[in-house]
Amino acid sequence: MSEPRHFAYLDAVRGFAFLGVIFVHAGLASGPFPGRTLFCAGGYGVQLFFLASAITLCQSMSARQGIDKNPVIFFYLRRLFRIAPLFWAAMAFYWIFPNVMPAFWLGQWAPLGVHPGYFVLTALFLHGWHPYTFNSIVPGGWSIAVEMTFYVFFPLLFYFVNSLKRAVIALFLSFFYIKFMVHNGALFDSIYPYLEKHCYSDIPEMVRNFFLGSWFPASLPVFLIGFLAYYLLGNPTVKGIMQSKFWARSLLLFCGIALLDWFMPGGSSFVPNLLRIALTLAGIIIALAGAAPALLVNPIICYLGRISYSCYLVHFAALGITLKLFGLGHQLTAASPSFDAGGPGLNLWFFLKLLTLSLLLTIALATVTFHTIERPGIELGRRLIQKIAARAGSTAPSRGPKSADARRRPDK
Repeated sequence: MSEPRHFAYLDAVRGFAFLGVIFVHAGLASGPFPGRTLFCAGGYGVQLFFLASAITLCQSMSARQGIDKNPVIFFYLRRLFRIAPLFWAAMAFYWIFPNVMPAFWLGQWAPLGVHPGYFVLTALFLHGWHPYTFNSIVPGGWSIAVEMTFYVFFPLLFYFVNSLKRAVIALFLSFFYIKFMVHNGALFDSIYPYLEKHCYSDIPEMVRNFFLGSWFPASLPVFLIGFLAYYLLGNPTVKGIMQSKFWARSLLLFCGIALLDWFMPGGSSFVPNLLRIALTLAGIIIALAGAAPALLVNPIICYLGRISYSCYLVHFAALGITLKLFGLGHQLTAASPSFDAGGPGLNLWFFLKLLTLSLLLTIALATVTFHTIERPGIELGRRLIQKIAARAGSTAPSRGPKSADARRRPDK
């Protein structure tokens, strides 16, 4: 049997998600310049990754239920071998070469120092449940923790959120959850004092706020919106409408305008920002799944999407190396984390140079790690699944003929 179908638009989505991430990190390292606020909104690229992940996993699980005798067990094995090898390699790299980035980039998340136990929790993907381990071992590792926690709950969510109707109900529940439990702090106000008393205390405000605003309980609604997008993508009426260039590009334009408006200060606060942005990003994905403009779903952005996981983990090192090339490796500190080149115009020029060089270096490094770590890890997981399936007398997924896209990038 063939592997689940591969979709180019999802590669493009991941490519844009990564661009958003590197935009924000390059922007934060630069002094004030025109448009800096908009570039820094690229931090929502992580939420775009989450949406793409939920959609892809729903598509994969649906397809594999007719292929795998043990779809849940095989799901966990695929996720582990897809994520863990490169993440563990990143742990080793950033531990062996801690000065590849300005020291404060990681040190600020564990102000009392990094303890050996932090490495254990991170290696087990449990670092998403402690403020000091959340982002202190691997830069950007917090999102991997959230993603891996989502994987734990995904089979259960897929079982219960199994229709468009239930996905809409989940959306409404997400609104009330974010609005009254997360956005207004009711959930955290009730449980955090207990956690602070018994698990950790005296957490700096920056670390506390980042942790509570980004850990899995706060990010769960974004994944649920991904379920909604998956069922909308499979709805015949929606699919028919999105096959029209007019409607697909109208939706894309509307969502783009909405994002620009919501990223600007002074907008309405009735709908929590995270929810409305995630919904708008989901609308963009649905539009791209239809009659997507070739300008947006093109070979370059799709390639970036295929290596986006490697890009995400290595781009911090690429930024750090580029800053060192500019002679700024030791000038940036926690008190002064950005470089002011002398004015808005000069800062913009510095940002463009930093972004361009670090992006090119990221793509080069990520291409290497993709082929030497990611793909071998995925292939190892596939062989293990085949052995388990053979011993159990079940029918393992075939490694028969694949499409060109499937050969270039294994299913995520």
